[in-house]
Amino acid sequence: MKEDTFSELVGLIKAFNAQLERYMPALETEVEQIIASGITSNKIIEGYLDTLFSLTMHGTGDKLFVRLLEYYKTVDQEGAMFYWNEYDKQE
Repeated sequence: MKEDTFSELVGLIKAFNAQLERYMPALETEVEQIIASGITSNKIIEGYLDTLFSLTMHGTGDKLFVRLLEYYKTVDQEGAMFYWNEYDKQE
């Protein structure tokens, strides 16, 4: 791979990660609302877990994913275990 191509690729990845980080405050607010409101809908929680899990694969959102997952464990232990196992696989 040429040096220029590699440098360009690194720049694109950094820009992509920066864009992802911009969404984290909004996601954090929404996750905190789920927890504070005591929402127990698997569909809602798992929707957020899916989104956050995909972000963890790009190197961001781990703390928030784990925070919501810890809450989900109090709602549905079996469902939470699925997400823990998937999260552990990527490490």
